Amino acid sequence: MSYFDELGDDRPDKINVKPYHTVDKKDPKKVLEWCNKVVETLEKQAVARNAKCRKNLETYRGANTNIKRTDIRRSERQFLNKVNKFVVNHLHDMTETRISQLSRLKPAVNVLPTNDEYEDRNSAKAVKYLVDHLWYINNIEELRQKMLRNAFIFGESYCFVMWNKNKGDLHPMYVKARDMGISLDFLDEEGNQIFDSDGKAMQIDPEQPIRIGDIDYQVEVPWRVHLQRQKDYNKVEYCFRISVESTETLKKDYPKQAAKLKSNPTVKAFDSDDLTEHLLEEDTVIYEFFHKHTKHCPGGAYVKFTRDVILEMEDLPYSHGKLPLIRVTDMDVPEQLNGISQYELVKPIQTMHNNLSTLLAKNIYMMGHAKWVMPRGACKIESLGNDNTIVQYQGPVPPQMLQTTPNPPEAYAFRDSLRNEMGQIYGIQGVSRGTPPKGITAAVALQFLNEQEQERNSTTVIKHNDMIKDLAKMTIAVCGDYYEPDDGRMLRIVGENNKYTIRHFNSANLHKNYDVRLELGSGLPESKAGKVQRIIEVMQMKPNLLSDERWVDLLDLGNTDKMNSLMTVSIRSAESENEDIMAGRPVADPQDFEDHILHWKVHTKAIQERTFKEECPPQYREEMLEHIAIHEFLLVEKAKVNPMLEAKLAELPNFPIFPNGFTPRSAEHQQIVIQGQANQGLPLSGQVPGKDKSEIEDKEELLKGSKK
Repeated sequence: MSYFDELGDDRPDKINVKPYHTVDKKDPKKVLEWCNKVVETLEKQAVARNAKCRKNLETYRGANTNIKRTDIRRSERQFLNKVNKFVVNHLHDMTETRISQLSRLKPAVNVLPTNDEYEDRNSAKAVKYLVDHLWYINNIEELRQKMLRNAFIFGESYCFVMWNKNKGDLHPMYVKARDMGISLDFLDEEGNQIFDSDGKAMQIDPEQPIRIGDIDYQVEVPWRVHLQRQKDYNKVEYCFRISVESTETLKKDYPKQAAKLKSNPTVKAFDSDDLTEHLLEEDTVIYEFFHKHTKHCPGGAYVKFTRDVILEMEDLPYSHGKLPLIRVTDMDVPEQLNGISQYELVKPIQTMHNNLSTLLAKNIYMMGHAKWVMPRGACKIESLGNDNTIVQYQGPVPPQMLQTTPNPPEAYAFRDSLRNEMGQIYGIQGVSRGTPPKGITAAVALQFLNEQEQERNSTTVIKHNDMIKDLAKMTIAVCGDYYEPDDGRMLRIVGENNKYTIRHFNSANLHKNYDVRLELGSGLPESKAGKVQRIIEVMQMKPNLLSDERWVDLLDLGNTDKMNSLMTVSIRSAESENEDIMAGRPVADPQDFEDHILHWKVHTKAIQERTFKEECPPQYREEMLEHIAIHEFLLVEKAKVNPMLEAKLAELPNFPIFPNGFTPRSAEHQQIVIQGQANQGLPLSGQVPGKDKSEIEDKEELLKGSKK
């Protein structure tokens, strides 16, 4: 059965299908019969909808399938003056512009715990690192563009978040078996032997690599996904996914069902490459049935089958209980399940634009050359060199040359108005396409027009943001189902510098409730020049607003790790010490080489929280206060011989928390004391921060000499 084949009646009467929970799950034949009946009904109902998707794809590519192919048996002379249809595909350009506008919104998410416990906050950081890593290796940018492009062309797009056991690194147990050169028993987390469905103990063969598995994002076009027919997507309980696979490959993957696996040579499949249908000769159509967790179907269901045999049947293999897909639509219509593409609104204008362009091209081709009008036989045609410029007739009229205007200017004006109307309906104006309105050159006016265009696309932006958040949530849920604490993947993901952040992290943390929020933009202009100019203006008005490292980071001048690595490492170290102390883990005493001021700031910030007073166990609270006291002791000892450090301590609020008889003096205070001692002729008891004692003594000698 084709995805776009003619099934006779493309609007069949609805067939009453019983819910899935009424089927006897213990009888595979009844399950297969129910699945075949439902998927056949859904395929018939999708014929007209899939045909629109096909036409939209042809429009996006600018293809013209209505043109008859040239018959090589016909004379080439018959096609010398033929002008094919002229297509100026503005719709493709506007679609890519719309995708580019949304691609500027970076898929940055922030994973937050639902409570303020230290361990949960620590786990949320590791989960954030995990999501960023998975999106990096799976190229989230390309995935987003595919999702948006499919949604804009077909009206909707789907991304399945699946677990692929053949992805990821080699399993540590397999590496051990390979290095030892022997087969090993496959053990679970508790060290117990794992058995297969036949009760046979599973072993690891060093000749057959085993991987730890990983997340797999699979973007699907709408004609390969059939949803349960409902008026609202939130009420959809199940869906079918269609794919095509080699029959011989399936027989190797499922040897027990090999005898029942057959090719489908009479089935046609749509090929997006040449926009045609072709028969499946050595392939088999695979159906995957997903049923989410419901009241009447607890645990959900997953069935992988062909029309002849069931290959897999189990509960839904994901604990989130939802359909394992993310859906994004272009235009939603009330009481209609599937999304609608805005191509349905703009395509008539694009067709009119193409027809008019073809007509103008034909007129230019026909009337672009001057025409000799002469009686038949009045001139030797070969001497003119171009028979297209001659019009012969009968009658006593002298030869003459005619030059006409091919097209009136009103035709081009109408063609331009069609392009403008197309952009207005589709929501893409000239500013986005590099052609602002005439007479508008001011940057403020152009920015205003651009903001107005983005304001119109706010509904699309909301859909895009929801897609990113749902993708992150489902990624975390699937990882929690399959990540094992002994697979060794987390430390490799977050790096050695964050090993203290994840040393008490395990896969159970992925099952916790997290609040996934989308990190909004900075509010700066989108263009590079405008962004730099705005930052420089703020720097000039408020030079002390941010540190130098933060300004460089905002300017995006390059890698700033070498600038702020010392500060970052100290802060990260102090935060990890806070987390370990509050969790009851041993922490070494402060050392002389540490940046005690940064450590003191981070530690004192932690003890200001209310949870420190009311929820932190007394022994952990005492250990934290003792740790801060040691930092203060080391700071005081260094400040006694370092006036610059003493001046910095004077600027710290609440220092010292534990008074020890030392009161730090600011740089101005120290300068006044030293200057007063010098004026009185007393020996100097200190040093002004940033200056040498000799400078003040020389200044005092000059002052005495001037008085004499």
